[in-house]
Amino acid sequence: MGERQARVDYLLWAGAQLAQGDRTCPGCGDNHSRLVRRKYWVTSLRECPNCHLRFRLPKETSERAEKLYKRETYRQGFTTALPSQEELSRLLETHFAGTEKDYAPYVEVLRSLLAPGATILDFGSSWGYGSWQIERAGFVVFSYEVGQDRARYAREHLNCKMIEDLGTIAGTIDCLFSSHVIEHLPDPNLLFCEAARLLKPGGYLVCLCPNGNPDRERVDPNYHKVWGKVHPLYITPEFMRWACARHSLELSELSFPGRTNLSSELLTIARKTA
Repeated sequence: MGERQARVDYLLWAGAQLAQGDRTCPGCGDNHSRLVRRKYWVTSLRECPNCHLRFRLPKETSERAEKLYKRETYRQGFTTALPSQEELSRLLETHFAGTEKDYAPYVEVLRSLLAPGATILDFGSSWGYGSWQIERAGFVVFSYEVGQDRARYAREHLNCKMIEDLGTIAGTIDCLFSSHVIEHLPDPNLLFCEAARLLKPGGYLVCLCPNGNPDRERVDPNYHKVWGKVHPLYITPEFMRWACARHSLELSELSFPGRTNLSSELLTIARKTA
């Protein structure tokens, strides 16, 4: 399906959902959200006054998310496009340096938190580009990806340790690492619930996502281009504080070292306390 047709289908779907009128927050269930911005008449961004999550209306549904991600209809450039063997060889030879999937800054964050040999779950690993780089940095990496073709590619071409049943690793992981996944979820609490269940006591949740900080609206003209068809959630620092507290995770960081809270990417580091 072409991008134009996918956009048309999304707008038709969004228009059809308007009559349902469900404005409850996907994060906490509060029903007093305020309008932030409209887009294409049939969709809007709202903010919850309780947990401060920003979310798209119409909200994402579990059924639509399953169709989009599990059945391989999700297309997002480098993130999802499976490279040819020749392309992959070039990427591996350079360790992805100079590409949009160069994980060097993320690896440095992980090294600052974890000892060599620590176990990391790459939650939403796509076709394995991040898992491969993190493993080369000296960690034991397990990968979880709902898209079957991407998971198969990661296992067969990058030797990633793919996990189909997360229950098999419950309570054994030193770090749950998630790069640009939470903004796709129908319910953002899923990530925090999995972190609380899978991490060892003292283990870390390291989450990266687009920065939905309201202060960025006045400085970034691209702010409202990020939420929409494939990003039903826009994560604010205040929501991360609320969610970590709700799920007994001790928050320690809300931005990259050396970056400001107006950076386009939000880094959250939290620790399981018990």
